[in-house]
Amino acid sequence: MKYTIALVYERKSEYLTRGFSKDECAELEDNETIDALTSTLHSLGHTVVQVGHIKNLVACLAKGSHEAWDLVFSTSEGIHGLAREAQVPALLEAYEIPFVGPDAASTMLCHDKSKAKLSLEHFAIPTAPWCLVSNDRDSRAFSMPDRVASAKDSSRHAHALKIYPLFAKPVAEGSSKGIYPCSKVECQSELEQTMSLLCTQYPDQAILVESYLAGREFTVGILGTASRARVIGAFEIRIHGPWEKGEAAQRTKEVEFLTSDLKDTWEGVDGIDGVSYEEFMPDMESDSEAQEACERALQAYTALGCRDFGRIDVRLDTKGSSAVPHIIEVRRIGAVCRPNDDCTDAWRLDQSKTRPSS
Repeated sequence: MKYTIALVYERKSEYLTRGFSKDECAELEDNETIDALTSTLHSLGHTVVQVGHIKNLVACLAKGSHEAWDLVFSTSEGIHGLAREAQVPALLEAYEIPFVGPDAASTMLCHDKSKAKLSLEHFAIPTAPWCLVSNDRDSRAFSMPDRVASAKDSSRHAHALKIYPLFAKPVAEGSSKGIYPCSKVECQSELEQTMSLLCTQYPDQAILVESYLAGREFTVGILGTASRARVIGAFEIRIHGPWEKGEAAQRTKEVEFLTSDLKDTWEGVDGIDGVSYEEFMPDMESDSEAQEACERALQAYTALGCRDFGRIDVRLDTKGSSAVPHIIEVRRIGAVCRPNDDCTDAWRLDQSKTRPSS
């Protein structure tokens, strides 16, 4: 059956032209993605209406243009507010317009890492011990040491959070936004310095502080809903740097995780001070840790009510045979939408061992 499908998205180039920063636009769609989605849907025989961002969607709803649509395909990240990713789904639900992807409630739940963690803990799905440091106007009246201490002491994980290293990141960002080499902290003074940076960089949201997970990291792509959901592929994130060759890294701290600055670098490319990353496809037949990571990702996907497609980031808590996979992020879009996304490649190239160069 052929449909008229409305495509909702934020075009990155448009927002950069309007003066938004590179960081603010990190999750928005480039022209290649929008064109690829449009051409793919066209190739399947569908009619595509490129709507654009949410304000264009509102205008279409006001004029009644939506009455000609059969379905909406949205990659909208939103721009403003902690529930920004849920704004388009909520609007479509209000107008009873069918759409692809999770509903507004699940979208908001996944976007806010603290709420996702609460739900995961309810279902006994491992996630790193954590606390949430407030960053609103009232909390700023207190010193950073007091804010951090209060958050840690009031957490059910207070004992675990006394043990360093810890990891700090914004509570409601994706695409490694707000993840810096200094996000991993080894002591109280480092934690307070990183917290001051993040609270300044992201003044409209709280900061998540959690136990650092020292093991391997996997990105898992999933398609389907409820009992029909299945893993379509997984990549391991591997960080490369001068320390691997025994070289002194004078200009950079050893990095064991993907930062915002590394997002545009690949293996073999001198990213930042010689640090780069690789998306490596493990052998799913023999790699038991990768198998367990995929199983854990699927558990989280269904527990949080994800629908149609998603991407789950999983990290092991340690290295060795006792390692336990923990959920670090649940992304309701991006797994199969972007033509060069890691999970899209995993689906296409499940017999390959490393991502091909583009």
